[in-house]
Amino acid sequence: MSIQQIPSGGLSPADREILEFERHLWGPSPNKESAVREAFGLSLARYYQRVGAICRTTEALEYDAVLVRNCQEAALLRQAARKI
Repeated sequence: MSIQQIPSGGLSPADREILEFERHLWGPSPNKESAVREAFGLSLARYYQRVGAICRTTEALEYDAVLVRNCQEAALLRQAARKI
């Protein structure tokens, strides 16, 4: 999994808001889908795509290294499970 650079100087306020949201609702939750839709107007699949894209940046790693590493590890586990 490669780390990407975000041009124009860092995470946007929306990106930081998504990271904060994910930190507080880490992992599967029965109400997460409705909370994501209410907070961001995104389907759960689109939300996770956005989280994944944000977590592949060095700015996100600097902002919250623990959360980013957890997200990266979860992505690697999902990828490995698809190969089985």
